[in-house]
Amino acid sequence: MDHERNDITADIDLRPIVGLLSNESEQVIEILTVGAIKKHRTLVDRAERLFQIAQAGDRDDGKEPSEAHVAYLEATIEMHAQMSALTTLLNILGRTPKV
Repeated sequence: MDHERNDITADIDLRPIVGLLSNESEQVIEILTVGAIKKHRTLVDRAERLFQIAQAGDRDDGKEPSEAHVAYLEATIEMHAQMSALTTLLNILGRTPKV
């Protein structure tokens, strides 16, 4: 089973996660994947809320960026970074689990 996982995940960028989980059971990987899906949903919601706040502030290109705009950018970067880990977990698991 371990060898199959490495074949499935050959094109994944987050190789450290693949190696870390190479000897873990499907059950453990599913638990981690469900947690990552829930976290991703939370991060998406946060980025969306911060986007709305930043848009309400109506950032002007001639001014310094607002704290709200920077907070939105940071949240979006965090969301996309976590999405890469989630994608890796989904590819290792080979399916999308029920959440």
